Amino acid sequence: MTDFEARDLTEGLNGFLGFRLIDWREGFARIAVDIADRHKNRQGGIHGGVTASLIDAATGFCGVFEPDPDKRRGNVTVSLNVNYVGRAKGGTLICTAKIIRAGRRIYFASGEVRDELDNLVASAEAVYAYVDRDAQRRPAPSTGATTEGNSA
Repeated sequence: MTDFEARDLTEGLNGFLGFRLIDWREGFARIAVDIADRHKNRQGGIHGGVTASLIDAATGFCGVFEPDPDKRRGNVTVSLNVNYVGRAKGGTLICTAKIIRAGRRIYFASGEVRDELDNLVASAEAVYAYVDRDAQRRPAPSTGATTEGNSA
């Protein structure tokens, strides 16, 4: 049994979409989202991008578990293959993700999205590369190039 305490994900797209990390341990993550109007496409169904983002978040988290946040690794998505297999009938999507295999530089993960009624919505496989956790937060180095005559 784990003593993990569920928490809202507040950064970036995960925060905007309202994702909640509900379970996280070595090689495993589970993330949920309550469906609202902002998650729907113009036909009224759940937008495929929301489902893909949920899978990307969960498969991303499952590969970087570390109880000590100062030792946690970063990662970037190399490949994400999503199969949309059914329609959600409930109001909450839950993605369960696990590591298939991990090496020193990359890992492979699988994910499955179901609603709270256990209807299968999507399945996926993903590949991630481990990176410096803070690399994407640093400003890009200046190249010395100018944009003379161009306005932003």
